[in-house]
Amino acid sequence: MNKVWGQLDIIQNEVLHPNSAQLYLRVINLTAFLLITWMLPIADQVWGMDYFVIIDHEFSGLKRAAVLLREPFFREYYEFFVYPFLMLTALAVFGVSNFWSRLVTWVLFVNLHYADYEVSNGGWHVLHHLLLLSIFLFKLPRFVINGNGAFHTTMHNLGFLFSWIQVCILYLTAGSHKFLGSYWVYGDALFVTLSIQEFSLPWIMDLLDKNTWYLKVGNWISLFYQVSFPVLIWFKSVRPFLLPIGLVFHLSIAFLVGVLDFGLILVAAYAMFIPDETAKKLLYWLTINRFRKPMAGNNIIKGIGD
Repeated sequence: MNKVWGQLDIIQNEVLHPNSAQLYLRVINLTAFLLITWMLPIADQVWGMDYFVIIDHEFSGLKRAAVLLREPFFREYYEFFVYPFLMLTALAVFGVSNFWSRLVTWVLFVNLHYADYEVSNGGWHVLHHLLLLSIFLFKLPRFVINGNGAFHTTMHNLGFLFSWIQVCILYLTAGSHKFLGSYWVYGDALFVTLSIQEFSLPWIMDLLDKNTWYLKVGNWISLFYQVSFPVLIWFKSVRPFLLPIGLVFHLSIAFLVGVLDFGLILVAAYAMFIPDETAKKLLYWLTINRFRKPMAGNNIIKGIGD
């Protein structure tokens, strides 16, 4: 029981993985920025009046605020959703964000997502949830100095912890559901997927006429990875061997199967697992402060945060 109270005390009084959280926050916002930028050439079809989905909804009250772009009036002015979102995520990439800006970013993304959720994939849903949890990733001193700081520290630590749990739920759900069918269990899922022209490449389809034992191996490795991830990720010594498997898996989804957005969103989510010391070095290289030479008696302004 003392250990439990000790952990609760740490959660309230010490910011855990501060650099990992800030790097992850930048990466996930960069991904969101690129995702919406990628959609700009077809913006009028996705969010505007040249829509290709049925834009009705059954929401009312406060819930209606999540589906504004499913109403013709708001679709005529979709730019007021898209461009503020791009501005806020771009600022967040450079470390300029706070609770309120991240809240607005999430609300805007929810509307952009639900505008045509019928043709989105699981990656958009994952990003939806991760942006929600990122609202609570405050920029704080490492140790608490007052009661108000204890509240913010607790929310920050829980927000980061539940981001990890969100990814674990994703893998647990995806992995367990694969056992409901036969393709993954018998090792045929990758072969079947890559046999479909829309989810393959010409040189891959040419290889399918030959021995495809390696696809069965990849199939079972992927399946084992997904069902074991929710347990193994909590062991620090295992992570350096575990995460590269996931990176290969999701990069393959992005560039071989062709589901680019889903693959890159999951790759971006892995930023939360970067060790804090490594994240600190990466943040140093990403900041403009390293190009500045501090003058005697002057402090460098680090930027705007929570």
